[in-house]
Amino acid sequence: MPFWERFKSKEDLRSKVLKEHSSKSPKDAVAFSLQSFGLTLLQQESALTLKQNVFISPLSIFLALAMTENGASGETKVAMRKVLALPTGVSEETVNLYVATLMKSLQSVGEAELALANALWVDVKSTISPDFVSVCQEIYDASAQAIDLSQPSSAATINAWVSEKTRGKIPTIVPPNGIAGLAAILTNALYFKGKFWTPFPKEATGPMAFHLADGREKVVPMMRISGLHGSYRSGTRFEAAILNYRKSGIALYMLLPSRGTSPEQILTEESVEELQVVDESVSLDLSMPRFTIDFSSCLKESLTRLGMGIAFQCPGADFSALGSPLFFLGEVIHKTRLEVDEEGTVAAAATVVMETLSAGGPPRVNRRTLVFDRPFAVLLRDRMTGTIIFVGVVYEP
Repeated sequence: MPFWERFKSKEDLRSKVLKEHSSKSPKDAVAFSLQSFGLTLLQQESALTLKQNVFISPLSIFLALAMTENGASGETKVAMRKVLALPTGVSEETVNLYVATLMKSLQSVGEAELALANALWVDVKSTISPDFVSVCQEIYDASAQAIDLSQPSSAATINAWVSEKTRGKIPTIVPPNGIAGLAAILTNALYFKGKFWTPFPKEATGPMAFHLADGREKVVPMMRISGLHGSYRSGTRFEAAILNYRKSGIALYMLLPSRGTSPEQILTEESVEELQVVDESVSLDLSMPRFTIDFSSCLKESLTRLGMGIAFQCPGADFSALGSPLFFLGEVIHKTRLEVDEEGTVAAAATVVMETLSAGGPPRVNRRTLVFDRPFAVLLRDRMTGTIIFVGVVYEP
């Protein structure tokens, strides 16, 4: 049974899985937490928008919420840690130290560019605990700035920061009149750009029908490449192609579900493990769309359904560690963009958390053909740390 179905049918299963992973090293435990949180949130977002494109950055959202969790106390902290899939045995200090290490290692990925940035914006009329500000600055490398959130110009300042950090791919994230009255805003921005180790020949790209979930067809520019070795994968109810980026530990995972299976059904803990099994005997002929996706979501509903509702309640939320018992979360806004073409990939994300008060002879080569002409799943993952940077389902490229 897929992980998400088991999660929905038995809530206590997640606690059991987390307990099993709590015996791992703190680094491995937190890496598992990020993966588990990302796949679970993707399933929840997909359930709210059936048969539509969903593309999120688990890394961006995890960093923003983990930074916020440092200001939570009591039941609110317990709820946030549960949703983030953090094992109870891992201390806050350990999580913070691992996150700091992870951020540094991910930003040293070789020729591919991965940029991470965090920021804390505090309203001039609010008082935030100096300890919380120090954690944001020292662990999450966040800039901290006092700002008058009642002024429309403050939204422009925050949007300009997000636009700069995502190289203009996400020009705005907060509305001009949507931040007045807030006590603080935490932002995370993420930008990735990588060139494929083996680029698609542009002359091979041509129009081809893509079969939509509702039975209609859409003509898309289909990229084609032949003779990829070490790229093919297969697993339970899916086949996949792994595309490496030049001099980078990050790879693009394209997952094609078996007919009759939806893309979100194959994004499970098991499938991520199956993707690591390499079959060097396969020579892959691959066809996949050239496409761009823009996605935006307010995550309050999904996070509430996953068990973090108390953080959004007033009264109820406990963010007293921020310096006041009146703080609660107003909204968590997330935006992403994905561009895939013959040369490589550009991806960007921004998250805003609003605080309101073999041997013997040559190997046999098997030839496989994969054509992504129907809804599929996509992962952008760092192979060294196992970090899922982006994950999504594509119903209409």
